[in-house]
Amino acid sequence: MAIEYKKREPDGSMGQPVKVGTGLSIDEQVLSLGEQLAQEKIKGIQKDLLINSLGQTVTQLKLEMLAMKGGEV
Repeated sequence: MAIEYKKREPDGSMGQPVKVGTGLSIDEQVLSLGEQLAQEKIKGIQKDLLINSLGQTVTQLKLEMLAMKGGEV
């Protein structure tokens, strides 16, 4: 989004708007949001993988405890 101001002409009238600090275009904003979304999806996948790994570890530890106590596996 651009900020605009009007420059005063030599005759004292206000001239055409002048853009200052144009920032990101719509395409650049969409691209940036797409990159952020992809990063968040990757974070979500990494969290899911960690949760699954921890679940497998807990299950394995439970099985080992049962085996040590003489239970059937």
